[in-house]
Amino acid sequence: MKLQPPAASAPTLPPALPVGIVGAGISGLALSLYLEDAGIPHEVLEASGRVGGVIRSSRVGDAVLDHGPQRTRVTPAVARMIHRLGLEDHQVLVPPGLPLFVVRGSRLRQVPWDAKALLQSDILSLRGKARLLGELFAGPPGPDETVGDFLVRKFGAEAYATVLGPLFGGLYGSNPAEMYVRHGLAETLGAAGTSRALVWRYLRGGARRALAIPATSFTEGMGMMTDAMALAVSHRVRLNAEVVALTREEIGGCPGWQITLADGEVRRYETVVLTLPAQAASRLLAPCSEEGARRLKSLRYNTLAMVHLHSPTTLHGLGYQVSYGEPFRTRGVTWNASALGRAGVYTAFLGGARDPAILEQPDDVIGATAARDFTAITGAPARVMSVTRSQVPSWDRSWVAMDDLAMPPGLILCSNYESRVGIPGRLARAEAVARALGASAPA
Repeated sequence: MKLQPPAASAPTLPPALPVGIVGAGISGLALSLYLEDAGIPHEVLEASGRVGGVIRSSRVGDAVLDHGPQRTRVTPAVARMIHRLGLEDHQVLVPPGLPLFVVRGSRLRQVPWDAKALLQSDILSLRGKARLLGELFAGPPGPDETVGDFLVRKFGAEAYATVLGPLFGGLYGSNPAEMYVRHGLAETLGAAGTSRALVWRYLRGGARRALAIPATSFTEGMGMMTDAMALAVSHRVRLNAEVVALTREEIGGCPGWQITLADGEVRRYETVVLTLPAQAASRLLAPCSEEGARRLKSLRYNTLAMVHLHSPTTLHGLGYQVSYGEPFRTRGVTWNASALGRAGVYTAFLGGARDPAILEQPDDVIGATAARDFTAITGAPARVMSVTRSQVPSWDRSWVAMDDLAMPPGLILCSNYESRVGIPGRLARAEAVARALGASAPA
């Protein structure tokens, strides 16, 4: 009798961890820290060989350069994280009361923070200042009103083009005329009261109170924060672990998830949190939620060019935004020299939704443009130290795709396109997700 070879045994799959986090940007790292403190087993899978996502710092000579966020507001969540990481002695606090400028008529004009300063300022014409009174008669935003339309209706076209549009659009590298209020401005207006006189709250001290929240970076840049976060949970973070497939499976009679890495390794989790950009999350989501994948894929991102300049000038302030209609390609410049004590360092931003054509130019042309604009505006020479590009969620009309988006059970989004942007917003969202996961964990 011919003997048959024994049947191959099925490969043994690893036991399921309660939580798998895909992506080691600030959202994934913060979530890992909060889960660690709550005693919830988990791991973080990062496709690249570095942590931090869009947060990255480097040195050029003695200069510290940030290639993502230049600083962060020290909200309670940020303060707790700094304390948790032991970074208090490494903070570089922005001096309080630094002025902010806009460029109008090809020169710098200081943004006024109270009624007296507004009356004395030449930032708006007399007609533009008088138009601010119309705010008293403008109602709240409509359900499909854009930020641009709302700000023009409430404060006037001049105030919008000179100050409000550039300042608000600068947060996203976006065009306020393409951003719905309910996506891009709802929380800000909700906190202030959309039917109240915002200008008068602002001129009675509301702006100064907002500016009184301290801002900080660190001695080695913002990357020092994410590096410290990764070090605190280093036993949870796996680098060069690219996720290529995400599939549903039953784990202990409940829906769970199986992740396949690029090298063929399989990992299993009861819950998976995606902290990836929308396009990457869409690719993983496609096999288990075609509708969710389609929606995420439709979200538009803006590309920004960030040019670090060195100049011997001693400008004093936070920086400037460029008013609409000015003959410059630069959107705005952060004055790291005075804000963060980084001698000679100024960071210019170009591109975004209002000028995508500049991004078709090579880096040396973009750098030369930034330096030329800086000299024309400030009168000071500048040389280019670094040119980098990054993508940020636009929060424009495409964000209707996020309305009522339902994710499969056990799959969670935690990224800057599904909740508030900025480091304080990312920490707050990660903390909320960790609380929810802790509440759902078996006792």
